[in-house]
Amino acid sequence: MEPKIVNRSQLEVVGMRISTTPMSPEIPALWPRFVDRMREIEPILEPQVSYGVMQMAPGEPERLDYLAAVSVTSAVSVPEGMTRQTLPAGAYAVFEFPLSDIGSAFGYIFDTWLPASGFLQAESPLFERYNENFDPGNPKSLVEAYIPVRPGAGNA
Repeated sequence: MEPKIVNRSQLEVVGMRISTTPMSPEIPALWPRFVDRMREIEPILEPQVSYGVMQMAPGEPERLDYLAAVSVTSAVSVPEGMTRQTLPAGAYAVFEFPLSDIGSAFGYIFDTWLPASGFLQAESPLFERYNENFDPGNPKSLVEAYIPVRPGAGNA
């Protein structure tokens, strides 16, 4: 599984956030609650596309902040109980894999690919992008994972 390295522009997202642990069952449980409230967010820039935004808490490797979100303009109002987050512009390694492989895919990305890649993970959040063809009930549905990267030693 080799990624594409892409440069993305800044993206604004609005959604519902939880603080949990990696691979927690709380993450998939958040999505139906968010989907029930998505109609409160308007306008959505990419209809039928959603984002799972993840960031490890500094100094707490077992705590993960996870945001189920959609892309918006900066002018959109944020519904009560939701939050806005900016995903910074920059270079991202983009991996695509079936939903059923999500655990092993992230293991490969961080344990195998990243250490051998010549890149370092950048400080910004990583995110999953679920396109208009994604079906959470189909384990073969494709997930795109965007890992923020910067050149490592010898890769400048």
